[in-house]
Amino acid sequence: MYFITSKADRESLELARRVVTSLKDNDIRYSISKELSIAGPKKELSEIDYELIIAIGDDGFILKTFRKLGKLQIPVFAIASMQSFLSQANALNFKHYINLIKKNRYATFRRSRLVARFDKTKSPIGLNDISLFSSKSASLLKYTLKLNEEVFWRDTSDGLVIATPTGSTGYSLSAGGPIILDEPNIFSLTSISSLEKHSPIIISDSTKIKITDIEGYKPNLVIDGEARIPVTAKEIVVEKSPYNANFIVFSKEYSLESKLKKRTIKVNIGKLKNMPASSKLIYKILMHEGSMTQKELISASLLPERTVRYALGMLLRNGLISHQIHFTDARQTVYGV
Repeated sequence: MYFITSKADRESLELARRVVTSLKDNDIRYSISKELSIAGPKKELSEIDYELIIAIGDDGFILKTFRKLGKLQIPVFAIASMQSFLSQANALNFKHYINLIKKNRYATFRRSRLVARFDKTKSPIGLNDISLFSSKSASLLKYTLKLNEEVFWRDTSDGLVIATPTGSTGYSLSAGGPIILDEPNIFSLTSISSLEKHSPIIISDSTKIKITDIEGYKPNLVIDGEARIPVTAKEIVVEKSPYNANFIVFSKEYSLESKLKKRTIKVNIGKLKNMPASSKLIYKILMHEGSMTQKELISASLLPERTVRYALGMLLRNGLISHQIHFTDARQTVYGV
């Protein structure tokens, strides 16, 4: 049985209704979160041992879904109702992926998560990052960083971000942290505007991270940029959670790594400048949505089949995109940047 949860805005709820209709059409059993104003069988997440969770919304909602899962390691299929980086599908193509799931043509990919604790308090499990900041803006934080019980640095800064590979392109990146591709067994630590000029570091995810001698205005732990916990101790331990985040994946081309790599791609303006508008549109869709088949591009662009085919040919001849055989259907071709 599948569990459906959604952000409560109008666009997400409308998409959730369409997902419910698709599940009915495919004779797939499901339950809907009791929090949603959608007709259908309602259950709590804890009531049944679900095979799959369908989360509909943006990245913030997808991260919240994983935090609510806690120790549960149920695979999540995320559908974007608005711009999203963590999703596997969107309003235009989700039916195709539900069909693949029904046919068992998918895999589960595990991603590391983080948890923090101090005194008797334990944080929610974070998928992107766990950060330490003062609760007052423009207020400096002083602390000592220990790795495996050895002092690594003492710092005065705006804060500290500890990021997983998944979260390396989030706040950590904007603060000067590294992009971590794939899912290596590492975390990154980035000091925000350090007075001591500490550079970001990479550590093994088995490292015990301890933050001690904390001084600042009402320090807060921030999990995934959203959940906040007031720190009432002088020492915090941050470590890898034993409970992974399990994502539904369909192929390497549709994976999170593919999207990560696209964030580092610079658009070749010179080659695109003199191309027809259709080629520019198709290129932009592939940049933002990831790799797609010709059929999916027709649906996403609302262009005629002949126009899409011509645009793809132009982009291929100019070396702006690549193509390969669809991993589940040799009759189709997948195009990507």
